[in-house]
Amino acid sequence: MTFDSRRNPSESASLTLAHPTLGRITVPEDQIITFTPGLGGLGRFTRYALIERPQESPFLWLLSVEKPDLALAVLEPAALVPDYQVKVSDAVLKDLAAETLDDLKVLVILTVPAGRPQDATANLLAPLLINLKAGRGRQVVLENQGYSQAHPIFPSLAGKAG
Repeated sequence: MTFDSRRNPSESASLTLAHPTLGRITVPEDQIITFTPGLGGLGRFTRYALIERPQESPFLWLLSVEKPDLALAVLEPAALVPDYQVKVSDAVLKDLAAETLDDLKVLVILTVPAGRPQDATANLLAPLLINLKAGRGRQVVLENQGYSQAHPIFPSLAGKAG
């Protein structure tokens, strides 16, 4: 796990979360990200830890603090669409305690159908904006930007038997 770009490190309390696949992970409390109002379809779960696993790079995980068996695979959208652009209002930036988009980490949620990883898709239409320093996150829906909520991750494999 790497948290170098996060809030000031301190000897604060930490949480140990147990996930069936990711295993036991200890996360300092000051590195928990709160998503307000929550993520689409998961609104009651608002607190997550961003887990980086070098062996799975470029994939990351958002692990729910309230429901540790809930982990969302995420990815930086530029890995799929090099010129990916996010346009948000000043109100969204203010809500995230950010001056500009450069203050935020942009991630997209992946969907991996059971038994068909070759059909994995990324939701480019509703990215996650995260201010790692402030511990705030928000999912936004991009309007009129032409992105899909089911962008193929492996376009040359999509639809083929594994």
